[in-house]
Amino acid sequence: MCYYIGIEDLAANALIEILQTKAKEDFSQCIVTLKELEKYGAEVVRYLDEEKGEKALLILSRASTTHMFGNYSDFFEEIETDQGTAIALREGKTVEDLIERFRTYLAIDLIHAFMAEKTVKVLYENRGM
Repeated sequence: MCYYIGIEDLAANALIEILQTKAKEDFSQCIVTLKELEKYGAEVVRYLDEEKGEKALLILSRASTTHMFGNYSDFFEEIETDQGTAIALREGKTVEDLIERFRTYLAIDLIHAFMAEKTVKVLYENRGM
């Protein structure tokens, strides 16, 4: 089997992992940069290959990013930071909203890859977490 991982699933799961480790009242970093997503996605693919023996393909392109902001504008917005372009969670959206929309239909191996300690470690490198 080969998993095709879109930027919307990658961004949503990165934000879930970031927000679940933060204090509930501190959502000041409800963003993930495109560079962080690339690193996180590479780790997810590596995890699936090495730990599960499954192949995966990341779908990261300007077209897929534009598509994500069009189709999921109720969840995400594009912002510029001092570290480059980032994806921000819209105000009013919660971790529970992200889980309900972006994890309920995923294969269990893919969910495990998004949550694995090895993969989420790259999200925490620049955040002091």
